[in-house]
Amino acid sequence: MVQLNIDFRLFDVSLELHALQDYLETMEKQIVHIQESERIILDETIMGQNISPDNPEWLFEHQAYDHRINFLLPRFFRGPFLVSLYAVYESAVTEISRHIQNSLCLSVSINDIRGDNFLSCANKYYKHILDFDLFCDNSAWHQIIMLSEIRNAIAHTNGRVEMLREKARKQILEWEKNKIGIELQWGFIIVNAKFAQRTFSAVQLSLEDLVERYKQWDSSVNKPERKQPGRAHEN
Repeated sequence: MVQLNIDFRLFDVSLELHALQDYLETMEKQIVHIQESERIILDETIMGQNISPDNPEWLFEHQAYDHRINFLLPRFFRGPFLVSLYAVYESAVTEISRHIQNSLCLSVSINDIRGDNFLSCANKYYKHILDFDLFCDNSAWHQIIMLSEIRNAIAHTNGRVEMLREKARKQILEWEKNKIGIELQWGFIIVNAKFAQRTFSAVQLSLEDLVERYKQWDSSVNKPERKQPGRAHEN
């Protein structure tokens, strides 16, 4: 009989990442499908009613199409995806921190740390309390910071930039100027397909690395020679 050695530690994190990847791929395919379908409907409407470009109705139909395709569609498809993506990241980081906390018999939890936001608190907790690196890829971490800000805007202000606090508003406006896939339309945050994919890849990279380092730490926790197993880089 073949014996399968399956590591079920933090298995839910892997399952959630795979589910999000399927979600992202299906979502983008559906967006393309809707765009193509809406274009066919637009062309048939223009031809069926024999509307010429100098007719106000022609402009109205094209503006309505543009609003649906370039504003409503990406906003209500990719926005919820980013909210779910951030939720998976935050819950995984919290869960792993609690496992390490319990193993080290620490009384201070991640929820006891004060800071501007969860990422700031989590980084402080991992670094100063757990002595364990939260991340090892600065580029991925920067992308996760952007995800956090955009998620907060979507969750708390429905993506309306004018309703954000000044610091968050200035940051998002700065990202928009850098042309990295974040746009503002009608005062709402819109992200393109490349940004959504890049953000998912950053979360996937960061969490898979964190999970793997935790498993190595957990497996060696009783070894007396272990000093700093949670460090991503050791000299």
